[in-house]
Amino acid sequence: MTVDLSTLAKTAADTVEELTDAQREQLKKMGEEAGITEEPQGTLAETAFLVVITPEGQVLAEPNINTKIRIKRPANLDDFQRSGHVLVDDAIAIKTASITGQQMMQMTAAMAEQQRTNALVQSLKL
Repeated sequence: MTVDLSTLAKTAADTVEELTDAQREQLKKMGEEAGITEEPQGTLAETAFLVVITPEGQVLAEPNINTKIRIKRPANLDDFQRSGHVLVDDAIAIKTASITGQQMMQMTAAMAEQQRTNALVQSLKL
């Protein structure tokens, strides 16, 4: 019977938590000899999102890059430009709406404070 040591080493390292340091080192050494690396494959990124153009032409930003999609064709430069502009414009609109909402709340609070001040002044007959 032949035992694949690389598979054994990877499986043991992933599932056995009660190994001694010496055992862990030995398994790591076996994995390296078999070409198993601990670093995940792919591009290292801070964050990622998926940009989708629907068949109706709507541009969507999806935070879950594992979302299943079916595409009709590969993206081209026009798709990149158009979707980029849409995303930037939408982000600006969202930020503007947020700032406007904050300003309205501040103005409402200031008006309420002014009404309390006016009521106090009138009650003191100043």
